[in-house]
Amino acid sequence: MKVTLKRQRLNMYHGFKGPHMKRQVGFSIVELMVAITLGIVLMTGVVQMFVSSKSVFTTQQGLSRLQETGRLAVDYLARDIRQAGYFGCADVTAWNLKNSLNNTNMYGSNFSLENSLRVYADNALPAGLVLDPAPVDDTPVLIVQTANERSVSVSRVNTANQVFVDLTTPPGEDCPSGICENDIVVAADCDKAIIFQATGLAEMAGEVAISHAAGADPGNARTVWGGGDARQDTIDVGAEVFSLNNVVYYIAEDGDGALGLYQKVQNNPAFQLLRGVENINYTVGITNDDDPQADVFLDYDAGVDWGNAVAIRMDVLVQTPDDNATVDKQTYDFAGEEVTADDNRIRQVFSTTVGARPRLP
Repeated sequence: MKVTLKRQRLNMYHGFKGPHMKRQVGFSIVELMVAITLGIVLMTGVVQMFVSSKSVFTTQQGLSRLQETGRLAVDYLARDIRQAGYFGCADVTAWNLKNSLNNTNMYGSNFSLENSLRVYADNALPAGLVLDPAPVDDTPVLIVQTANERSVSVSRVNTANQVFVDLTTPPGEDCPSGICENDIVVAADCDKAIIFQATGLAEMAGEVAISHAAGADPGNARTVWGGGDARQDTIDVGAEVFSLNNVVYYIAEDGDGALGLYQKVQNNPAFQLLRGVENINYTVGITNDDDPQADVFLDYDAGVDWGNAVAIRMDVLVQTPDDNATVDKQTYDFAGEEVTADDNRIRQVFSTTVGARPRLP
């Protein structure tokens, strides 16, 4: 009796309920292969959905970046082109714009009405202009010269060696009245404008004395002017003094080999403004009369008379950052030619025409 009870307890412990219970068996080979096949089919569908979603996301993200880059590139270029040749309130022409700078300067070309808007081929830059990184072959270089948006008023009639302006140093700036030593500036009333380099700054009671001596870089070729009877050399009280900007835009490669729009201001190092700008095509609107409309648009390297240039038509070619944005190689139109891409990036051309307001009659 005791042996029987002990055997029953052991059977219950090991999960046996009786002599007629069948042992549990696993899947057969056929069942296992069917299950694996179904799993593979389901996983293939999941992976396909993931790949498709990732492809759509990459394309949409690339198009968003492309649109943003194109819009910003057009905005930056248009803003400076629109102001090209602005030297104050005077209706500036060759006769009332006097440049006291040395003929050769670090910006590659003298500040003048003619040079205030120029486009050069990458292999035909002015001698004094050094760009690092270098422009990409067969891409243009745009140079715009314009007065800064902020000005300071002339406080009293200038002497032979100094111009006097109100002391209005903005908060957080070290340079008095926003003008720093060695800045290129223009003093302009509504009759004339004189360009010179501020070689010295001296603060006094409520005003700043700006000197224009020789010896700086590029320096002043004519250092003594003003204070006499020569109207061209006397700046009226209440006239404006601006810092001048020499801005260069061009296409170059960064350290990763990616193309982008670079900007160089004054003699400061060039920096990448926007990544993804591949090329720009400029055509120049020329007027030969008093009509503000351009009579003809010419290629920038077709012997343009830059003194009569009143507008720029630009086509900005922008590419997506990734090389897998499209399956097929894209064909697009740029600069009047049909181009087939050699990669799988998406490209778009952003076009606009901008008038140089100070040059318009």
